[in-house]
Amino acid sequence: MYKNFSKVYDKFMEICDYSEWVKTLEKYIKECNPEGIKILDLGCGTGETLLNIDEKYNCSGLDLSEEMLKKAKIKLKNKNVPLFLGDMREFNTGEKYDIIFSFFDTVNHLTSLEDLNDLFNSVKNSLNEGGIYIFDVVDRKFMNKMFPNGIYADNRKDFAIIWEHFYDDEENIDQIDATYFMKNKNKTFDKFTEFYEKRIFTEKEILDCAKNSSFSIEKYEINDSLAGERYFYVLKNKQ
Repeated sequence: MYKNFSKVYDKFMEICDYSEWVKTLEKYIKECNPEGIKILDLGCGTGETLLNIDEKYNCSGLDLSEEMLKKAKIKLKNKNVPLFLGDMREFNTGEKYDIIFSFFDTVNHLTSLEDLNDLFNSVKNSLNEGGIYIFDVVDRKFMNKMFPNGIYADNRKDFAIIWEHFYDDEENIDQIDATYFMKNKNKTFDKFTEFYEKRIFTEKEILDCAKNSSFSIEKYEINDSLAGERYFYVLKNKQ
């Protein structure tokens, strides 16, 4: 996943205020596990969030995309931040963490309740007692706003993105055909394509899966100040 999106991801995310995401992360840490110091960024992408927190925490990152991790390794070259290639539904880094987090609606990339249960079970097995899992998801309203008439387009000086969105209501799956145009050294544009699937999980589905994994629900709230309206959850491993 995201083999080609990795080519434009950092440019695409230039408008993201990572410092505000870090403030949100630290708010939940302070409220729910203030002594926590060992962190795993689950779905770390190109490592930008890790770059913003590595001096304060003992950090690691995991991602499904080898291409994303290659970029993360370059950014974090002189940092003591282990990076792992793996699937968030079934991972084991051999370490236990105080905090695991998945930002930027990473959890919406799962496409079934079985996937969600597998994620929560893997996270729980990788958390210390009292450890927390922080994540955000988006809803159907967010997707409809992002894809008016089924299209999202972003045209900038050296790259362009066109995402065509289709909703399979029978399977409850959002499908995205992605096309990228990236300026090359010859000042022409290379074209790349990719296909993604996402799912909108309901509050009940998330809470039920969390309880199935014996998590306690520490926080559940809406945040509309970061990047559209998002739902944040904090789950605690009380064992």
